[in-house]
Amino acid sequence: MSSAVGMGLIGLGTISFAHMEGYRIAGDAVDIVAACDTDPATAKHVADHYSCSSYTDYRELLANPAVEAVDIMLPHSLHHEVAGAALRAKKHVLVEKPMAPSSAECRDLIEVARANDRTFTVAENTPFVDAYKAVEKLMEAGELGELQVVRASISGTEVERLRDTTLWKGRRDGTVGGAIMDAGPHSFYLFKWLFGGIADVSAQSWKLVAESEVEDNAVMTGRLANGAVYSVDLSFTAEVPWGERLEIHGSEASVIVDQLADRPVVVYRGSFDFDGTPIARVNRDVAWWKGASIAAGVVDFVTAIGDGRPPSVDPVDGLLAMHAVEAAYQSVADGGRPVAVEADLP
Repeated sequence: MSSAVGMGLIGLGTISFAHMEGYRIAGDAVDIVAACDTDPATAKHVADHYSCSSYTDYRELLANPAVEAVDIMLPHSLHHEVAGAALRAKKHVLVEKPMAPSSAECRDLIEVARANDRTFTVAENTPFVDAYKAVEKLMEAGELGELQVVRASISGTEVERLRDTTLWKGRRDGTVGGAIMDAGPHSFYLFKWLFGGIADVSAQSWKLVAESEVEDNAVMTGRLANGAVYSVDLSFTAEVPWGERLEIHGSEASVIVDQLADRPVVVYRGSFDFDGTPIARVNRDVAWWKGASIAAGVVDFVTAIGDGRPPSVDPVDGLLAMHAVEAAYQSVADGGRPVAVEADLP
């Protein structure tokens, strides 16, 4: 392998901007050698920017020997097919979340990556969010005491894209599922990382956008693996900037993360601590906190290949998130009854 990783980009839609910022930050560690999109004009535009090869068929890109790794940013329904083909072609693979729209497909990708000795991970930005890294330090220091209740929410608007039936976002043949499939993996990954995962889930979902085929709002509740209570609220119809909120309530203190607040991370100690204590090292960045974390994940993938180390996001945790997603959909189908979350690992 050359000193710079030869990277191919597959799928050049909205999310690709944050990924390309990651490659800019990676600098000499990466060389964009190929760009692929089914829209020839889009593929050519990006290829011209990088002075690289342009493709409209991902299979032709995979045949290019200069491509050592690929970044797959396609509709969810295509993740398993394209990532599997890339791994079998001996390419390192970064694939957008969800890793694949079923746990069986996620498991297959992990096994194919192992069989071909390739670096493989999912573009889960959660562990690269400064606010959550600050929370991890609080948890490790035991400052919150015994964990009791966790509440998480992800909200923003996808209404325009959900109403446009020419786009994949609101079609089952593209996204497979809605808010639970698209946003749920973030919360489930976060819960695995910080709290050891979830034991069960009770879920309800709603579809408010008539033109869409998938749910745009959902609420999930249950028990964490350690016995604490959790809830997750997902909304794709909230007319606000995209944000995430996390409340962790322990026996000694609570911490609240709100990406849209003036103080993104605040610790509260008791019922009379009205002002709380902000974590000063976490700055407010309403417009770019998510993009910055996505870019950081891209840099981690590139440097993992160069250093010969595993990426920070273990793909097995992406599989566990999909187990939780499937359990949530099963609960919705069963009228909201609790469903145990499988913890079977490859």
